[in-house]
Amino acid sequence: MLNKPLILSLSLSALLLAGCSTTHYISIDPKVEVQTTNLKNDRVIDVSTHTALTNTVGSIKTGINERADIFLTNDIKESVKQSVLTGLKTLGFTPDQGVMPAADLQIDIIKMRYTTKVESLKTIATLEFELKTTLSAKGQTYKANYGSKKTREYGTMPYQQDVEDDMNDLASQTVNRLLSDPNILSLLQ
Repeated sequence: MLNKPLILSLSLSALLLAGCSTTHYISIDPKVEVQTTNLKNDRVIDVSTHTALTNTVGSIKTGINERADIFLTNDIKESVKQSVLTGLKTLGFTPDQGVMPAADLQIDIIKMRYTTKVESLKTIATLEFELKTTLSAKGQTYKANYGSKKTREYGTMPYQQDVEDDMNDLASQTVNRLLSDPNILSLLQ
């Protein structure tokens, strides 16, 4: 007959060595932080968003063998579009009013990534968010990329809310960079 404490001890050891696996579900909703101004547009401003990204944002693997996959739960195209429209209105623009042809602001969400690497027992996370824009207005075309990147260090698995807050912070910084570009603002007026 086997010793019950030995079996229990071996079972617990196997569980610890196997690590824990979980899933983090996050929602990206960039917050606009621009000053209210009185900018005006003569033309309608048509904002469109596109992405080839899936709802997989990345994964976390810690030094103590914890693992979490990160998935997006909302429509990133729609949330970025609404954030940009909110920002344009805060700046004084009225995107749905004006003459035609419209100023065409195309936004491609080209990077939204959360990756980790382990050094000893420390987990180093790299977070990235990037937009590529093309604005056609006043007979001109202006192209620009806006990106944000940050690193975080963890000893254990970060909470889902922390991951969501960090990714939203990056998305917000990136959208605000777009809305602060003097070339974009000039062509939209």
